[in-house]
Amino acid sequence: MKRFGLVIFFVIFAAPLLAAEKSFIFTVDLNKLLRATDFGKNIISVNNAERISLQNENEKLKEDLLIEEKELSELRQILPVSEFRPKAVEFDKRVSIIRSEQGRKEQMVIAKARKAEANFFKQIYPLLYELLSDRGGLLLIDQRNVVLWDSSVDLTDESIDLINQVLGNGIQENISKFE
Repeated sequence: MKRFGLVIFFVIFAAPLLAAEKSFIFTVDLNKLLRATDFGKNIISVNNAERISLQNENEKLKEDLLIEEKELSELRQILPVSEFRPKAVEFDKRVSIIRSEQGRKEQMVIAKARKAEANFFKQIYPLLYELLSDRGGLLLIDQRNVVLWDSSVDLTDESIDLINQVLGNGIQENISKFE
């Protein structure tokens, strides 16, 4: 009976520890690294601020265009068609140009965010490799690509600590590369 209890103890408590020590495959949550490290949080913060700024700019443009459209509608009732038509065509052209410009700005914000995130991952990969090597691992897999795993092979929290320690907020030296 003591043997059975010892086997149960080993299976429940000791096996996961030994599995981590013997494992050559480890997992990490890359999304969590971006969201939880100081460097990643700063990237997200800068990206969100730029999106909000563009959104505010779009709202202001929308308000201005609605006012102008209302004025144009009022002019429609008092101007002859020959005078109103050029004004309406000009307004439509300006709206198209603004939409196009704002669309380009949105694409630039998205591209800048992607570059900043790519730079983040480029800078953390050597740290992840170092952590993997220190643990004797040969393979590190993003948890999005894994169906089941033992939490003892998860390096996410250790990675967050290492990234914060080595790279800090990283934003000053790195974000300027993408402006």
